[in-house]
Amino acid sequence: MKKIFLWIFGFILVYVLVGALLDRVVFPEKEASADYYPRAGSTFVSRTEGFRQTILKHESGLVWLELELEPRAAGPPEHIHGTITERFMVAEGTLSLMVNGEKKILRAGEMLEVPPNTPHKPFNETDARVVVKGPLTADNALPEQFIIFLTQAYGFFDESPAETNKLKAMLQMSRFAPKYDLWLAGPPVFLQKTLFFVIGPTARLLGYRAFYEKYKPPA
Repeated sequence: MKKIFLWIFGFILVYVLVGALLDRVVFPEKEASADYYPRAGSTFVSRTEGFRQTILKHESGLVWLELELEPRAAGPPEHIHGTITERFMVAEGTLSLMVNGEKKILRAGEMLEVPPNTPHKPFNETDARVVVKGPLTADNALPEQFIIFLTQAYGFFDESPAETNKLKAMLQMSRFAPKYDLWLAGPPVFLQKTLFFVIGPTARLLGYRAFYEKYKPPA
């Protein structure tokens, strides 16, 4: 019995290490081409979250967004950015934000900065729309790679809602999370990194990717 266990453990270990080597070093995913980046004036929508994002400006690897939350928009799952600082400046309506497990309420003219590694979730508890938009200054910009993530995640999760297919969501996040440095709140990030390191190559074999041509913005 012990030998069987050791054989199984050895097979799994070799599979994980060889899979990771092939996936990350030998045959890494190609980087997204320029036509995956939304242009100024482009709009993309998440029906699942109730969000509409509009690109106000795209310059030198940075993007400025206007976020519109429809009435009663649920927003994304509570999540963490490893390196991105997000600033939520409310231009219209009343925004709700979960930050580190505490609910914050922002009204028009108010702003809150969410630093990296901080669990957060924007949503709308009101019957009116909310608009989040800051001035076109460097501290209100986001990296363009994050915008690719948004367009891809909106497309994927509108087709395969996480609440109805948790296995698909987990497999897809094993491709999204390491690529875009975005993690779910709750499970420790190092455990998520370990899990996605293990299942990421299998997810890729099953057809999951960090980006898909069908979700790229229209030309």
